[in-house]
Amino acid sequence: MSFLKRQIEMHNPPHPGELLKQDILPTLDLTVSEFAEHLGVSRSHLSKILNGHGGITAEMDLKLSEALSQPPGLWLRMQVNYDLWLAGKAPRTPVKPLPLVA
Repeated sequence: MSFLKRQIEMHNPPHPGELLKQDILPTLDLTVSEFAEHLGVSRSHLSKILNGHGGITAEMDLKLSEALSQPPGLWLRMQVNYDLWLAGKAPRTPVKPLPLVA
């Protein structure tokens, strides 16, 4: 079994918006609108992320990292893990490996 296949089958990572919505937002005692204003984004943009309909971009990662005093890249890595898991679950045609040239 390939490494990618094992990773895909081993876990079901949450969408980072789910973590923001369920774990972070309640501890901040802010509404979605207040949090969006603090981050400098629209309420609808943040709402899409919180509901799993939008992804974390590099810019959003930096905003969240600054606002939540976390290291840059944390939210983006969560998004990449989630995206890779989804992609690995979707049917696709395998690609043959190319021979390595020395």
